[in-house]
Amino acid sequence: MELNKIIKILEEHNYKYKVKNQVIVVSLEFSQNVVIDLSNSSKIVISDDLVNWNFLTGCIKMSLKNAILYNFVLLIFFGFFCQYAAFIDYNFTSLLLTFIAWVLLFSVFYLIKLESFKLQFKILTKKM
Repeated sequence: MELNKIIKILEEHNYKYKVKNQVIVVSLEFSQNVVIDLSNSSKIVISDDLVNWNFLTGCIKMSLKNAILYNFVLLIFFGFFCQYAAFIDYNFTSLLLTFIAWVLLFSVFYLIKLESFKLQFKILTKKM
């Protein structure tokens, strides 16, 4: 697929994007970027990034897969901390449940956004 055809598709659907060499970075909402790498002529590589001040990692830049793993590890440590705090008569259960709900909500939100963009992109490129 040619770079110009992909740019035309992105412009028709009002996506914000940046082009650098054979890499297109499409900006989605809430600090999520989709990277379309065209440097390999046999296939298109689509990856993702969560950047500056997103709802899952804060200011740390990483992929969605790594952000879910990062939050899972934080959740385990925070769960152990809450269990320890319960022994010394502090109750952080509601805070733990809020953190779990936050991570689940935004993980699913970012995952749905990414996969729907990929699906829409594949459908639109097959039409061309």
